[in-house]
Amino acid sequence: METVIQGSTLEALRAGLRGTAHAPGEEGYEEASRAWNLNAHQRPALVVVAEGAADVMTAVRFARESGMGVGVMATGHGVGAACDGGVLINTSRMRSVRVDPVAQRARVEAGALWKDVIPEAQAHGLAGLVGSTSHVGVVGYTMGGGFGWLGRKYGLNSAGVREADVVNAEGKLLRVSAEEHEDLFWGLKGGGGNFGIVTSLEFDLYPLTSVYGGNIFYPVEKAHEVLSRYASWSASLSEETTTGVAFLNIPPLPFVPEPLRGKSVITVRGCYSGEKPEAGEEIFRPVREGLGEPIMDTFSVMPVAAMDAISMDPVDPMGAVQYSELLRDLTPEAIDALIEVAGADSGSPLIMLELRQLGGTLWGRQEDLNLMGSGDSKFIMNAIGATFTPEMMEGVRAHLARVAEVTRPYQTGDTYINFMELDYASAERVRAAYPPEDFERLVALKDSYDPQNVFRFNRNIAPSKAAQ
Repeated sequence: METVIQGSTLEALRAGLRGTAHAPGEEGYEEASRAWNLNAHQRPALVVVAEGAADVMTAVRFARESGMGVGVMATGHGVGAACDGGVLINTSRMRSVRVDPVAQRARVEAGALWKDVIPEAQAHGLAGLVGSTSHVGVVGYTMGGGFGWLGRKYGLNSAGVREADVVNAEGKLLRVSAEEHEDLFWGLKGGGGNFGIVTSLEFDLYPLTSVYGGNIFYPVEKAHEVLSRYASWSASLSEETTTGVAFLNIPPLPFVPEPLRGKSVITVRGCYSGEKPEAGEEIFRPVREGLGEPIMDTFSVMPVAAMDAISMDPVDPMGAVQYSELLRDLTPEAIDALIEVAGADSGSPLIMLELRQLGGTLWGRQEDLNLMGSGDSKFIMNAIGATFTPEMMEGVRAHLARVAEVTRPYQTGDTYINFMELDYASAERVRAAYPPEDFERLVALKDSYDPQNVFRFNRNIAPSKAAQ
């Protein structure tokens, strides 16, 4: 049943906000509810564009009193479930960033993007654990773990969280840390926003100004040689090096370098974050040897601020479908399976199928919420297809089903919470993102902090009452 918010009720709410509130059909509603992933067609009963923590508190109380669920987004890069019929809280105006160079920490508001943090941190010779792109919101990324090209050395960004301000399901603002609400602090760092809305987050930064990183592109016909070489080379790398290998179907767009335009390629990509970045040249040398002349080699010493160039993720909103699994290892049989679904004769409609190397500090500390499975997974596979038309959507979904089936023998059964969206964020897959004992503890936290499942438009961990 569709919830309709009456005019007087809406005006009373607006009177208590510094930000704005938009009902369906009103000016600003479509823009405020539009996610970066255009496949998330959200139809909230109300969208509140918050200016600060007080607005978030007001919106949560309103939703609770009205019997509606709450969703939250800054950019909408990772929508676990579309906020249909609920109250969507848009935090995109909450962009404050403050860096403490002495403590080597950053404090960000709920809507801050990594591109807001990077220059502030780099001014002091510090870096945050940014993901594949700096255009993603820091808080949402961190609540699901958050890792990128510095991950094997420094770990998940969630592990470096020191403190958070959180609006709970009652609309109260809590200060959460290892000393205050420590049970909630544990679950917050990887619980994907199930226990409250983080309005402010403090996390560690690291002394780092430049890295050695880039891509080496080869024709997709060389996939077997490249994957075999990569598998043996990457197995012995130190944790200062994070690497990946990706099949790319590159569109023929004007901004794409001419040698890559419209090509299907396989690329070895990565980042060395050791004390002397130039030492990365020798580390990556063995993976180049014997493979012949690449189409393009972009590896170089680069400033931390330029690391978006490694993943080359699109910036503009688009419709996309994402599917991810954790893989045990890159064996010869697994290589054959990957070539079957992404190689030259696969007919793949995907823009990318990437394997990112795990291990190192990504496994975290035993006392933290475990977000990377049992430790049996050496790689995470992430497959993405662009869907500009219904026909493309159908083709991408069919091919992702094929990817799932062909790679099944090499999957560990674990998943990663940040790499699941919409239909791929089912209750079963969310449960698979955590060890059984951690998941039971998360459900107990949900029972304690959100027994009515107010925060349900996400990668949802349902309270035990709802799960029965």
